[in-house]
Amino acid sequence: MAQGVHVRKRDCKDGHSWQIIIEQSPCPNTGKRQRVYKSVSGVTKKQAEKIGRDMLSDIENDTYIKTNSITVEKYFMEWYETYIAPQKSPTTAATYLYNIQSYIFPRFGSLKLQSLTTLEIQKWINDLSVTSPLRDRPLSPKTIRNLYMNLNAALKRAVILGYIVKNPAANVELPKCRQYKADVYSADELQQLFEVAKGTELEIGIMLLVCLGIRRGELMALTWADIDFEKKLVNIDKNTVKVKKGQSVTKDPKSESGRRVIEAPDVLINFLRQEKVAYLERRLRYGADYHNRDLVICQSNGKPYEVDYYTHKFQQLLKAHGLKKIRLHDLRHSHATYMLRLGVNVKAMQKRMGHSTFSTTMDTYSHVLDDMGREAADTLNTGLQSIVASPKSKMF
Repeated sequence: MAQGVHVRKRDCKDGHSWQIIIEQSPCPNTGKRQRVYKSVSGVTKKQAEKIGRDMLSDIENDTYIKTNSITVEKYFMEWYETYIAPQKSPTTAATYLYNIQSYIFPRFGSLKLQSLTTLEIQKWINDLSVTSPLRDRPLSPKTIRNLYMNLNAALKRAVILGYIVKNPAANVELPKCRQYKADVYSADELQQLFEVAKGTELEIGIMLLVCLGIRRGELMALTWADIDFEKKLVNIDKNTVKVKKGQSVTKDPKSESGRRVIEAPDVLINFLRQEKVAYLERRLRYGADYHNRDLVICQSNGKPYEVDYYTHKFQQLLKAHGLKKIRLHDLRHSHATYMLRLGVNVKAMQKRMGHSTFSTTMDTYSHVLDDMGREAADTLNTGLQSIVASPKSKMF
């Protein structure tokens, strides 16, 4: 039990400071006197006494945190090595490490953990909304939220471990996430895309994305063994993700819904038959120098592409031929939109797209379904006009 507070003036080169001394009950085992010390400067004696009384209250309520000099970088690495690396998947752990080293350490790494404030974290969030420390452009609200979640998780643990009294990230305001509305290609625009991609290294990827609606990571992980030419089926059970520049890993899908078998149209199967022959010829030509990983999307020598390389090449293709700029991922949305307009059942679309819930499919493509509702009403109106006579006015 704490017994009292004493404040003692101490002279130093820059003036003076106040040493706060909290007297505690002797140690029950040794009988030795126990004291807690804290030095403060730039305050009056009364203010120092107030700080001492607050310390005394915290000690009596078992909420006092001793001053320590651990930096944000040192603590975060301890947290990562203890709670993240051993417990998360390799790709998730690598993402955590990349985020804290690339975005958190440059701003806060050298600061003492106990000096980190809510205001400083809020300014960091605001600055990320203006420009990224890695690129000369703002980060998306979703990316900022992901970085914040990493920061917040570490600081919540710091409170539990007794490094800090409270979490300074608890009450910051985050930018609002707005649902991205895909800018999809029409049938005519898809035809133009197929024409300009013909014979390029992007042709096979574009065909797969448009015909199957798979994700980029699923495309990059696809192997020839995943394609059943006889049953016209494509098995999706892997996903390639980037963990840092020049390095990617292939892992299982995040959820069971991501693991699926997609029925492929004949036009894709016939195209892939020809590509399989070309693949076997290349493998034979390279011989022992071929990097045989059975990848459908790969360089001519079998080596995998960097995940971002394919995206960059796609943007270059659109720009070179004056086509409307869309994301590579928007080819997946173009596939879904085209299928819905052809009358494919929404529940069947959920399974095909690998969405975990029906509501995800409905939310993602609600604008398409709304347009189709208007089209359906117009079609119905045209049909009814020929069978329903105009009502005749009656006199009463």
